[in-house]
Amino acid sequence: MPSQIEFMPSSLFASSSRPGALFRLMLIWLGLSLFIGLPPFADALFGRFHWGFALEVGFAFAVIALVQARRESVPGWLIHVFAAIGTFLLALRLADLTAQSVVNRSLNMFLDVSLLPALWDVAQTLIGWPFAVGAVAGIVVLLVAFYVLCVLALRRASGCLATSQARRGFAMICVAGIAVFAAQRTVFAEVPGWRPFGASASLVFRQQSERLADTIVRRALFRADLATDAADEIAPERLLARLGDRDVIIVYIESYGVTALDEPQYADVILPRLESMQEAAEDAGFAMKSGRMVGVSAGGQSWLNHASFTAGRFIDDQTLYALFLAERPRTLIHDFEMTGRRTVQIKPAITLPWPEGERLGYQATWEAAEMGYHGPNFYWGIVPDQFALDFFARTELEIADRPPVFASVALISSHAPWLPVPEVVSWDELGDGAVYERWTRDAPEAREVWRDQDSIRTQYALSVGHSIDAVARFLRDRIDRDALVVVLGDHQPAPLITGPDASRAVPVHVFSGDESVLAPFADLGFVSGILPEAEAAGGDAALPRMEDFRPFLLEAFSREPEPSS
Repeated sequence: MPSQIEFMPSSLFASSSRPGALFRLMLIWLGLSLFIGLPPFADALFGRFHWGFALEVGFAFAVIALVQARRESVPGWLIHVFAAIGTFLLALRLADLTAQSVVNRSLNMFLDVSLLPALWDVAQTLIGWPFAVGAVAGIVVLLVAFYVLCVLALRRASGCLATSQARRGFAMICVAGIAVFAAQRTVFAEVPGWRPFGASASLVFRQQSERLADTIVRRALFRADLATDAADEIAPERLLARLGDRDVIIVYIESYGVTALDEPQYADVILPRLESMQEAAEDAGFAMKSGRMVGVSAGGQSWLNHASFTAGRFIDDQTLYALFLAERPRTLIHDFEMTGRRTVQIKPAITLPWPEGERLGYQATWEAAEMGYHGPNFYWGIVPDQFALDFFARTELEIADRPPVFASVALISSHAPWLPVPEVVSWDELGDGAVYERWTRDAPEAREVWRDQDSIRTQYALSVGHSIDAVARFLRDRIDRDALVVVLGDHQPAPLITGPDASRAVPVHVFSGDESVLAPFADLGFVSGILPEAEAAGGDAALPRMEDFRPFLLEAFSREPEPSS
């Protein structure tokens, strides 16, 4: 009788504990899934597609259950292996989320490792060295904490699966989960809605391996493509002959994308500046056409767009860029040098040794340290735009008996964090740059502005507006009206400014006092005036791309003149 009294409560407890153990197991499963199943976009965090059970976690639980079915305890090394895998998946997810937020594309770990130093420089610029170190330390602490959490969670899961009843119950859940997952991939594949089971974490490995293979193939194709060039069929005496001896100047405005024209909160600031630019250009005798061209990157990596624009080739990742520098194919730089022009690049953002600059082929490269700027530091934009343009004019344009110039000017004032924002002053006031103290003295810290998204977006518009004003003043006062001047954005800003799934197009404005020089740009869809046509119905696919510029220029200005009637 006593034995029956002792047995019956024990039996009842066992049967009632199984649902409790399975419930706790499912909570652990869901919790770990939220970490390793991080979505690639910040606005999807904790959305309906974030809440679900990762089959990868279920697989770890299944292995633990099988081990426990054969022995009394799970070896510690197995727990730590699963915890390490989970932590690695979380790290990849965080990196992918960062890539999407900063440069508006998915992570490619084989290429993006080389960008870590640049990312570190940007972080220091935006939030300062102490906060950047704190951010890195925070990420490390997060990953270590998650590793410890994984170990504890997996041990707790092991306890939940300690009984055969619990393991049988979990086996039934696994069968049901696999069935639901299979239905999601087949019967309900085209039906939108929540997915209770997913395997997105394991896709990271497959995606990265596919990207590695794709990178290798694209590198081989790119190398083969370098064997031919758009200028191969052009006779030397016809090369860009229709441009005569005029200066050709390309000016890149940092982070100036079509979002600045299309989104009202930016357009309200930018469009009046563009109208003022048109007035200034017309006062100086310039006509103009404007259009849109699609860049190869967004949110950063300006050099990829610069290379694509001048080389006439699609160079959208660091591997192709490195190959481009190593092979040194012919570009607009070489084309214009062959026409007798002096080729120069103005790089006010370059403050460290830059051996890559020599490989581009310019006859002269002017960096920040050579510009005589002794004013305050403008965060990322060491040398303000107007000062850099003044240096370019004094050094290359306003000298006697010079050859015509082909110049590339990469402005930087409108780089994040987009402050302080100075005003355009008279050229005589620039001096050595001390005049800029008046705008930096009481300017807010970047980390203060960056606490609020609306403040960031306001600063973006003001910063781009200032760069447009500086270029407008340069056009009006310092350039011969016979020159061909191409002003364009180097890339769209980050998704923080554009929002998700934004166009990669940038505005392009071409100026010349000779309207016959502007006429061919109609073939690119450019229209008269300072404003390009509104976004095409076909989106980016309907627009010319940056790598189309060189082939267009060679064809339009190297062909034989049409016979007169």
